[in-house]
Amino acid sequence: MVALLKRLNPQQPSMESKKLAAVAVIVANESNPRILLIKRAEHSNDPWSGQVAFPGGKMSTSDESAKDTAVRETKEEVGIDLAMDSTFAGYFIPFRTHTGGMDVVPAVFLMKEEAEVTPNGEVAGHLWVSLEEFTEPRSASTYRLEARGFSREMPAFTVGDYVVWGLTHRVILSLLGGV
Repeated sequence: MVALLKRLNPQQPSMESKKLAAVAVIVANESNPRILLIKRAEHSNDPWSGQVAFPGGKMSTSDESAKDTAVRETKEEVGIDLAMDSTFAGYFIPFRTHTGGMDVVPAVFLMKEEAEVTPNGEVAGHLWVSLEEFTEPRSASTYRLEARGFSREMPAFTVGDYVVWGLTHRVILSLLGGV
């Protein structure tokens, strides 16, 4: 946990993209760190429909920072008030989406214990996962991305019935110190 905290920046990183988003990486239980993952609900107009992700979304003009976006989106999506129930630990570097059209800033929050999750209509499910689970060989897997006429194998984690790939996979690798 100490190594993770040393890699965080208290200042929001500068971002090149005009399209910005933030996700909340919520870490609970310091002795056995666990993170909250959500499964996005299936919606035809959502490019991330059905994917496993962190709570978060696009920055709005009312948000002063990526931290504010992560706090707002987390409260909307899963009912956790990070402003009241957590300590902001800092930011990871921004991650560019696979389409290259958006920068996503992971904002890390620490909680003493797992909070109760009350999903809204954007969230089909959630799972608190021990960071240790991602280091176990059985969690390493692949995901076949099929879009716009092409197919590609992507590295992934499988935890429970969740397949974690793409940007969320890259953020978790960063959490673990692999990026």
